[in-house]
Amino acid sequence: MAARPGRRPHPRPRRRRVRLSTRRDVAAGILPPRPGPAEASPRLNGPFGLAWRLQSRPFYGWLAGFAVLGLVFGGVAGGMNDLINDNPDLRDIIADLGGAATITDAYFAMVMNMLGLLAAGYAVSATLKLRAEESALHAEPLLATPTGRLRWASSHLLFALAGPVAGLTVSALLAALVHDIGRFPDLLPAALAQLPAVWLIAAIALALYGLVPRLTPASWAAVAVATLVTLIGPMLDLGQWALDLSPFTHLPKLPGADFTATPFVALLALTAALAALGLATFRRRDLSFAG
Repeated sequence: MAARPGRRPHPRPRRRRVRLSTRRDVAAGILPPRPGPAEASPRLNGPFGLAWRLQSRPFYGWLAGFAVLGLVFGGVAGGMNDLINDNPDLRDIIADLGGAATITDAYFAMVMNMLGLLAAGYAVSATLKLRAEESALHAEPLLATPTGRLRWASSHLLFALAGPVAGLTVSALLAALVHDIGRFPDLLPAALAQLPAVWLIAAIALALYGLVPRLTPASWAAVAVATLVTLIGPMLDLGQWALDLSPFTHLPKLPGADFTATPFVALLALTAALAALGLATFRRRDLSFAG
């Protein structure tokens, strides 16, 4: 039996598409876009309002992560003695990472180091928003207004400074609520003690942004090196020169260790120098639009 010939497609759908295409602009939709409001919201009045619009959602996401980790770490702290009795090797690992204190203090010192590394990741991501806005050509029209470069950059850097403070505070508070609220006066200083190292890594990202904007994403290497050296270096018995590559290894292991101001002053001074270098070079260089 001979095959039945196929039916020819109806020309009407094609004619309809052609008719619709004649009624729209090139690369536009059939329905015209609705114009936005004539005036911006008062919340967008100024560079900080715009920075808040761009940074708030990532900030809330990171803050939620700090909250969850605080609950988890606080819940685990109550069973540390049982865990160590079942696995004696765990005591050595916690002692290497958390210092030679009581097992609970050593555990929380280790936890605060981990939270500090996480805060450093957030600080770098907040700083890199400057490069993202510049590459997307969003910074040029804004800087063509009376808004100065330092004011625009500072509006984003505020999140790199204050965001880690909020995240570490929330983690310490929730960990204390789950474990023992009486430990909050010990856990909060231990958490905030990570800030000089966190801000130093953010300052490295800012210095790269001012000096060599195309290499700004390389600041993630500082986070990676600090993470590997801080968490793995003591267990591998690396030399002191290698451990010194991480700013977190210079900080006292709180709670449990004695507080010394020297490393805090040194890290903050280096942070201020790198931040000043990054802002000064950004103020003088041309905007770079390459990705």
